[in-house]
Amino acid sequence: MKLSPERIASLAGQMVEKLVAGGMIEPVADRRVLTVSLERVIVDELSVEDRINVEAKELMRKYESEIARGRMNEQQLFQMIKKQLVKEKGAIL
Repeated sequence: MKLSPERIASLAGQMVEKLVAGGMIEPVADRRVLTVSLERVIVDELSVEDRINVEAKELMRKYESEIARGRMNEQQLFQMIKKQLVKEKGAIL
């Protein structure tokens, strides 16, 4: 994740305020509850790439010997696996 928790909280608060002010939403609960929920959604979305990277690295372990022998390029393999995982999961990075 590339944003600090403080920045995420600020963005979520700004989004809620703009949505309410623009009449796009009418909160049925306290705005703080809505803001905290939105923070969780933002964090979850931002961590998608991190989770995909971890999974790609785990899958790369199958090819450690080929990489060590120089038969496969580690970075290219990582990018190929990551691209496939993104496609399988329907993620947008």
